[in-house]
Amino acid sequence: MRLRAIALVSLLGLTWASRGAALQPAAKIIAQPDAPIAITSYSAMYRERTNYSQEGIQHSVEYKNNSGKVVDAVEIGLVSFDVWNEFLNRTGGVALETLAPGASKKGSWLASAYADFSFLTGVAYVRRVRFRDGSIWSVDLNTIAQELSSIESGFDVARLKEKEKEKK
Repeated sequence: MRLRAIALVSLLGLTWASRGAALQPAAKIIAQPDAPIAITSYSAMYRERTNYSQEGIQHSVEYKNNSGKVVDAVEIGLVSFDVWNEFLNRTGGVALETLAPGASKKGSWLASAYADFSFLTGVAYVRRVRFRDGSIWSVDLNTIAQELSSIESGFDVARLKEKEKEKK
């Protein structure tokens, strides 16, 4: 009897471990060959609340200035989807640091969303770039929405255009 209980507990443990391994967070970078900034690495994961940190989806990005101009601000679009491939949230990671031509920087942003514990897939893209000369480059959000439709069928571009609601 004791041997059966141990075998059952071991079997349940293996089943749980294999189920968890199948649902590892995924991070996708949308290719933008014409963007002045290139995202060179991206990771995203759900982070639980601790005594010293907030709960939310942690997005970490490394990016490089591929333009011949000095950049004063970059906005990285960050979109989160849940385990059902349904939209959770979007946020803009804004960096207000000077970025010389050819230089790279790293940024990390924490996004809170209702049911953020169900996060599975994060997507990053370059949304806007402000150059030292005052000009601004912006992405065509319809192109981004088309890419996001590969995760959530029929993704609505309006989700990328909505102003983020104030948290109360």
